Amino acid sequence: MSNYQILIEEDAKFDIAEGYDWYSKISIKISESLLFEIKKIMDYLSRNTFLFQLVYKYFRQVPIKKFPFVILYKVDPDNVKKLRVFPTNMNPESKFTIVRK
Repeated sequence: MSNYQILIEEDAKFDIAEGYDWYSKISIKISESLLFEIKKIMDYLSRNTFLFQLVYKYFRQVPIKKFPFVILYKVDPDNVKKLRVFPTNMNPESKFTIVRK
């Protein structure tokens, strides 16, 4: 099976920036660690796209180790769309709605 291309949606970019900003107030090292963990997951998802279970309709999610976030994504025929990087302390139902356009 070939690797899937990972496409990062605007909402996910916003979520990542928000998480990075929040952690950078505590420590730049921690905020950089968040980005590193997200990058590791993206690389892993490109090779193991279907490893994580469906959680709602066509959405799949993977937890980010060491951080209270999950990455929500869906698989299209040629790529993986990373839709959200969602904090687990928020209302879980809201992760399936796109809040920013």
